[in-house]
Amino acid sequence: MNKKSYNSWLVLFSKFTIFSTLILIFVGALVKSHEVGLSVPDWPTTYGDNMFAFPLSSMVGGILYEHGHRLIATFVGFLTLCQTLWLSISSVERWLKVVGFVSLCAVITQGMFGGLTVIFFLPPLVSIIHGTLAQTFLVILIIIAYGLSKERSERNEKINFGLSIHSRAIVLGVLIYIQLILGALVRHTASGLAIPDFPTMGGGLFPIFNDAMLNHINNYLFHIDKDLVSLLQVVIHFFHRLGALIISLSFCIFFFKYYDTFKHQKNIRFNFWYVTFALLFQIALGAATVISEKHEIITSLHVLNGALLLGLTILFILRVSPVNFNEWPIINSFRVLESNR
Repeated sequence: MNKKSYNSWLVLFSKFTIFSTLILIFVGALVKSHEVGLSVPDWPTTYGDNMFAFPLSSMVGGILYEHGHRLIATFVGFLTLCQTLWLSISSVERWLKVVGFVSLCAVITQGMFGGLTVIFFLPPLVSIIHGTLAQTFLVILIIIAYGLSKERSERNEKINFGLSIHSRAIVLGVLIYIQLILGALVRHTASGLAIPDFPTMGGGLFPIFNDAMLNHINNYLFHIDKDLVSLLQVVIHFFHRLGALIISLSFCIFFFKYYDTFKHQKNIRFNFWYVTFALLFQIALGAATVISEKHEIITSLHVLNGALLLGLTILFILRVSPVNFNEWPIINSFRVLESNR
């Protein structure tokens, strides 16, 4: 391991960038939860003014959330640019410089999609891509921060947890990532209350997806003054709940099968327990979102905690993976494919 890759100030800066991104994700969730995405109807200007010249006294109501989201996004973009430039002139490993450039491309793309959501009046597909890119960008930042960390620079290459635990940890990460995409689909297709009861679904333990169930749901939504839903929205919501169940079962299997393998490694053990608590909290927030009829703060915390859960899982994957990225199965797979050409 290249000892020069550790730079305490750069590591601190990378962590601050991650923290700022989590704030950005939370504020973005507040924009959607309050349905104020078009409270500032133009982009990149704000009511015709340069966004930085827009008076603070006018940041009220939905404008506070939407314009605040834009300002924080710009700040995160600036931090990412600084981090990329810092990486490029530092004596870090070459792959970190490359990932730094990827993070800059990701944040620029994210900003462009944010603008497109306004220009095209919040089309669901663009909004879903915008939300998914936010999670992807966070993952990239965590990879950079861990690659720079003192922990990685001092890791003993003799400590190897095996490819089995590494591969299954990646599967968990992929499942959580897919679940967050489903969550974005639920939010941006107005399917959050398509199944408005919990733990039952449409009045029963298992939805039957027929007209009787849909009528039952819409009668309930009508009486609580909520928008009526279609059967497609019910299906979307159901698959999000099903995804939570699959992740929970997969995590339990992983826990009982592999916990003894890394329980003596302090950082990894704590990381795993953080993932556990984040998963339990995420399930509780999901239930609370339905029970509270999509309370804005609870719903936004559900989005934020989902990002935390993904981030902690990615960190866990990095910690149980071979210290040399060239030994990762996915890297070796690409090499095999390349050699067979």
